[in-house]
Amino acid sequence: MNGDMLYIGLGYIGVGWGAGLCLFGAAMGISKLASASLEGTARQPEAAGALRISMLIPAALIEGLGFFALIVCLIGMNNLSPKAEKAAASTEKPAVTETAH
Repeated sequence: MNGDMLYIGLGYIGVGWGAGLCLFGAAMGISKLASASLEGTARQPEAAGALRISMLIPAALIEGLGFFALIVCLIGMNNLSPKAEKAAASTEKPAVTETAH
């Protein structure tokens, strides 16, 4: 196995972990925001409309940031693909051709 292929494989693992972590962080941020909004609504039901609006704007920003981070990870994975193809091509054995005697 070529050393370049190992590092490219580790790059793919890193991209996968990065995408998972960024989306997990966005999900945790939105869940914390929704939890705080529901607690506020439970304490003061008449302010539910204002709390809902003030919750949706930051939730959209957090979700947008999570998707942006996912796009960055996917672009990184896309940049690894040509390197993986080049490394795989360099490790392929040439085809054996028969010669007529």
